[in-house]
Amino acid sequence: MAITIKALAELCGAEMLGNPAPQTITSAANLDAAGVNQLSFLSNPKFADKLKTTQASAVIVPRATSAEAASPDTCLLRVDDPEMAFIACLLRLYPPKARTHTLSAKAAIDPTASVGEGAHVEAFASIGARAALGKNCWVMAGCRIGDGVTLGNDCVLHPNVVLYDGVRLGDNVTIHAGSVIGADGFGYKFRNGKHVKFPQVGSVVIESNVEIGANTCIDRAALGVTRVGEGTKIDNLVQVAHNVQIGAHVVICGQVGIGGSTEIKDYVTLVSQCGVADHVSVGAQAVVLAQAGVTKDVADQDQVMGFPAINRKAWLLEMAALRRLAGNQKALDELVRLLPKLRDTVGDE
Repeated sequence: MAITIKALAELCGAEMLGNPAPQTITSAANLDAAGVNQLSFLSNPKFADKLKTTQASAVIVPRATSAEAASPDTCLLRVDDPEMAFIACLLRLYPPKARTHTLSAKAAIDPTASVGEGAHVEAFASIGARAALGKNCWVMAGCRIGDGVTLGNDCVLHPNVVLYDGVRLGDNVTIHAGSVIGADGFGYKFRNGKHVKFPQVGSVVIESNVEIGANTCIDRAALGVTRVGEGTKIDNLVQVAHNVQIGAHVVICGQVGIGGSTEIKDYVTLVSQCGVADHVSVGAQAVVLAQAGVTKDVADQDQVMGFPAINRKAWLLEMAALRRLAGNQKALDELVRLLPKLRDTVGDE
């Protein structure tokens, strides 16, 4: 939707500098790609030279940016936090898709289920017995909400999300397409040459303000609950095993795997493709870097990498030592070749 530069400035509390024409903004783009009638932003001063070359009609910039830093055709909107101001403007330029607050006649809703005021359930969604949806929930096409599932207010389930029986969601939970919450955990006991399944009779609790990416799987607990804490954000293609306890405001990037009964404490960051073994603890505010393999507990605020994962600085020192060793390979080979002669010489003495 079109909006004037002045209105955007008022929206994000910005100070306008330079030419405000053209008066309307219709979309947003990055500095390199932006053109007339588009908004962009600059948050890192190291890219400030792009202000001279961008074709954007308006750019949100840090408060200290001077008017001379940009082309005369670009209006600068100076703010304290360009990223948050840009987010506010994006929400105005690209408002969320409207919902109709209706229950499709092609949805299958069990008569014992309760659906809160303002909810929107699309065609071919299925809601099981005794399920309870809060106010203003949006269940898109093809979703399956199992028996006894509860959703808080303002939850959004994108197409083909599956919530197995007994799963509980807090308020304002968003789950993207194809994710499965509450499937059986992977638990077996090997007896008499066979893998005997341990019944998975627990559930999953997703607390409020959590967002879960597409095709992510969070397994129900064997006993008790698998829990995802308040405000946590989980990317696409993540596997969370049974009985995992994830704290508040954790960030889990794509293709991470977390083993059973592991504890991920508050404000942890798990970077893409790392793996965390079962029955370990990752301390608060710790960072597990990409492709690391965590096999033992990680301390609060530590940063680990490699396999098995160790402190980042220690791992870098080890890698540097290996590179030096590789660089001296010829000398080492020569020493090995001379060892027999050295033994003979020492033996003669």
